[in-house]
Amino acid sequence: MRRTVMLIVISFIALPQAVPAQSMLWPVADKEAGTDILCKPQEYLEQKLNFESIFIGGAEDDWIVSPADGFIQSIGVVYINDLNSSLFGSFDPAKTLDENIRATDFKRGLDPKYVNVSIAIALKDGSRLNISGLSGDTRFKTGQKVCAGDTLGRFAYSYKAFKEPSLKISLSGRDGKVLDPMAPFGLESSFVAPGKLTRENPMPVEKLREDLTVLEAAFCELYPSLEAHMPEATFHAYMDSIRQTVTEPMDPGSPFMTILYRILSDFPDSHLYRYKDPVPGVGSGKFPGFYMMWCEDTLSVLLANEAYTKYEGRTVSRVNGIPAEKYARRFDSFFYLYDMGIESTLAEEKVLLGQKGSAMHFGEDKERKLDVEFSDGSHVLIPFQKGTRPYKIGETYRRVFFWSVLNKKRSEDDVFEMKQLSDSVAYLALRTFDLNDVQLEAALDSLAGCDLPNLIVDVRNNSGGDVKVLMKLLSCLTDSPMERQKGGYNRVKNQGGIDVLRHSLNYSADIDMFPEYVPRKGEDGYFLTDTIETCSAVMPDPEIHYGGRVYVLTNGHSYSASTLFPSVLVRNRRGVSVGRETGSGYHFMTALKYADIRLPNSLQTFQIPMVQLAFDTTVTARTPVGRGLLPDYPLPLTRYEVMQGEDGQTDVMLDFCLSLIAEGKYLSPEDPFSEADAPKTESNTRIIWPAFSILAVLALGAFYFIRKRR
Repeated sequence: MRRTVMLIVISFIALPQAVPAQSMLWPVADKEAGTDILCKPQEYLEQKLNFESIFIGGAEDDWIVSPADGFIQSIGVVYINDLNSSLFGSFDPAKTLDENIRATDFKRGLDPKYVNVSIAIALKDGSRLNISGLSGDTRFKTGQKVCAGDTLGRFAYSYKAFKEPSLKISLSGRDGKVLDPMAPFGLESSFVAPGKLTRENPMPVEKLREDLTVLEAAFCELYPSLEAHMPEATFHAYMDSIRQTVTEPMDPGSPFMTILYRILSDFPDSHLYRYKDPVPGVGSGKFPGFYMMWCEDTLSVLLANEAYTKYEGRTVSRVNGIPAEKYARRFDSFFYLYDMGIESTLAEEKVLLGQKGSAMHFGEDKERKLDVEFSDGSHVLIPFQKGTRPYKIGETYRRVFFWSVLNKKRSEDDVFEMKQLSDSVAYLALRTFDLNDVQLEAALDSLAGCDLPNLIVDVRNNSGGDVKVLMKLLSCLTDSPMERQKGGYNRVKNQGGIDVLRHSLNYSADIDMFPEYVPRKGEDGYFLTDTIETCSAVMPDPEIHYGGRVYVLTNGHSYSASTLFPSVLVRNRRGVSVGRETGSGYHFMTALKYADIRLPNSLQTFQIPMVQLAFDTTVTARTPVGRGLLPDYPLPLTRYEVMQGEDGQTDVMLDFCLSLIAEGKYLSPEDPFSEADAPKTESNTRIIWPAFSILAVLALGAFYFIRKRR
């Protein structure tokens, strides 16, 4: 599910009021640019500042046309709550706009009159034109090209503030920042660009502690997986101890971020995220001349700048007197984008340990140096140098770089690749599950045309995406229902009236967030069961079916949908996973909807996931608590793989999978889930989930304390 990050306007810088040349058509056919504007930027609407949009009025039978050339980037049914938030529904490209509107029921007591269709058009310059308030008998699908003047539909009612049909028009740049929506139409603009955010520096102790209290409230009120890490009472004591470490004023940027990183590293979650500091700081901008890697329990010099090239490849025993293994563990305090006790993501990230060379020494003397001791006892002092690459661009860099981006999406069009590797093996690279309708159709056509006995599906470095795309692809890989996974649910902490959302950029505190969720007797939170997000049942596609063997390549950066995809196949004995543990949890992950919480004083902003998605509650040796999906055929991370073999061009994991196919290795002779899936008595069935919960808390609690001892 895609999200739009809304901006809070703190201050403004006025732009010159000049009338630019018109580069876009007015969206209402046969009307002059500027006709029937109901509200423009810097005017108030329902006591709220309209910062980014033009609202245009018209008649229900007026035609709406595309203002410019581009393609449909996204399309959905929408209900605009207010200027800062909207509800979005799915869109079926086989149906007309009106049919989609009639098929959508937000079930929140909303006036159906204001349910409409919103289209985002990606323009040639990389910007994005958003048009809400459409209806009619036209049909669209994502990826479809449109030209200036093409009919989009007719007027609908875009926003409840207006009693007449209306359009809502906004424009954003390639970087996601809001742009002037008036200038492209040749209008004298009332738009003003947002100014730079400002804050006190150094910031008083009480304000920094207040921010920590807001973050604490956000975890308690929004984050449903908190208890998987520690009981809430323990968490309050934990946060109080963190507040006590703030004893003097400090920069609310980098020094304060060190404290925030400490918190996040104690609650690792592949969907919990701290955004880049919105207020740019000066920073040291200094880096060491060494780029070290931790791999195969060894710290070594991977890359170096020109002054220290002779040290490349040497084994390091100590850094600043700290034993190599302990030094590498410093990284754990700066990286948190993995779920719970997952090991592979940290291992893969530590190959790139050198990227954190500056951050890992934050707070030390600005003239700091690395005292590097090698395995032979020799030493070298490496100064931190400003604006200097910690390595030279060469063969080693090329090898490591291309290893780190294997199967990674590089452009909007680079989403999948299907090719034949041999007479018996096909290869499908899935680089994201955010495929638009056109791309998905192409991927399905490729799959439909595959008649080879073995299929390798690569989801390495795939950060996830649309669960509907995931389900569609899975449905083409089975000839019977895949439904062995048990107990799937969505869970949230609170239904609505969440006070901490007053600090949110994308939701308001009075919004009824999860009205369809219901309580469960004896359990905390509110639940939905058997939703599409939990993949509770995958039914076979009636038209496309690949029946051969399926091997899925995974690594520590296979997140979200890229964890669910192989998990469904493995759980249903329809495929095997090859490589390394996935970066998101097998049993559950926290995702789907996110609140962007901005701390009131430091302005540091966090993405807090609000929905816990449980895929399967079955705990076995194959699927232990607190881990990602473990591979059926593991490939330990080695320097040989990182360097891409002897020739620097070998995909070692892919070759490993090909060797398994050549040897005829596939499903294990015995079903690892057979005992768990055996019929159970009613009394035993009742304790499955409570037992899982207790095991989860104990396992993750042990993991937490092991990390703290390190």
